[in-house]
Amino acid sequence: IRRPPRSTPKPSSAASDVYKRQLLLISSQSVFSAGYLATYSFQVSNPAAYIEAVDELMATEWGKSFPSVVAVHQYAFNGYDDATHVVVLNYDDPESVGSGTESFNDPIFQSFLAKTASIAKPVEQTLNMKLISGGNEDPLKNQVYTIYRMQVKDPGSYAAAYSDVIEAQAEAGNIIGSYGLRQLVGGDSRYYTHYAYFSAGSIGEQLSSSEALFSSDSYATFAQEVGENRRIMNVSTLVNLVTYNN
Repeated sequence: IRRPPRSTPKPSSAASDVYKRQLLLISSQSVFSAGYLATYSFQVSNPAAYIEAVDELMATEWGKSFPSVVAVHQYAFNGYDDATHVVVLNYDDPESVGSGTESFNDPIFQSFLAKTASIAKPVEQTLNMKLISGGNEDPLKNQVYTIYRMQVKDPGSYAAAYSDVIEAQAEAGNIIGSYGLRQLVGGDSRYYTHYAYFSAGSIGEQLSSSEALFSSDSYATFAQEVGENRRIMNVSTLVNLVTYNN
């Protein structure tokens, strides 16, 4: 895996302070969105065969009863690691995370892993808590995602500034698809602690939306407010290939 150098892990007391501030954020944000996203990224050598295998898996009773929306994305622009694809599991609640993860021991899923082992090399696994969500959930408007991975010192103040700029962009009509702010709760936190994203129906739409965002007065204000609070570690673009159970 080729990633930029990672920072030294924070002392446990600092992590505790961040967690306490995050609890305050969760209790105070009216747009707080419960749920979790589990992501599994892979370096896939045969994309067509991999998608075919996923199709077969999700057509089984195991797949039809799986307790989350399942999406397979392909990296258009990565720069983060060696992954070419990522499977995203969109869970509504902790119970669904538990039952979904436990179901990976099922023989049907184990057979899928064995079948795809030679063409899909695991790269990273993460679990992220949904903090803020909104926008247009129309699948046609959620085909391309821009992901901003970052280190955030004070989650509460960052979320407040993020909410302000998102509201301004939504009022200006610059957000085409959905948007969200997520906190890493499972995985290697030495590289990033949070990520934000927004989506559109195509890469062209996404680039136009980005240009409108970065040239706006609300973004200039946002950038000034969070300049000392967050450090962007990576910007990636994902293209949706297939979605199940939605």
